[in-house]
Amino acid sequence: MISRSSLAVLALSASLGSCSLFAPSTQGVTVTASDPQAEIFIDGNLVGRGAASVSLRRNQSHTVMAKIGDRVGTSSIGTSISTTGVLDIVGGVLFLVPLIGVAGPGFWSLDPQNVTVVLPQPTSGN
Repeated sequence: MISRSSLAVLALSASLGSCSLFAPSTQGVTVTASDPQAEIFIDGNLVGRGAASVSLRRNQSHTVMAKIGDRVGTSSIGTSISTTGVLDIVGGVLFLVPLIGVAGPGFWSLDPQNVTVVLPQPTSGN
């Protein structure tokens, strides 16, 4: 028969190995264009003009584009291991439980969270 303290340790180790499963699957990101009139696109979808705040999937990279006329600037948002992802790894190593949190989108964090897209200066037609 398993004691209450053993069950408590087992529950703690399981939760430390899967924190990322409870984190949100999206993360807020702010994108600002160097020209306030520029249209902002994320992954090919128009999300605003000049500046936009959006929620994006944490477990995938995203492309950002700002465009006004023929002037285009681009940037990207990548992924890195989140704080909860690090806790999953530590919990998995210390308590020898499967790292099931690695499968959750909360394991990842978008980087950077604040993106400035610089558009080239307009060319003068001489």
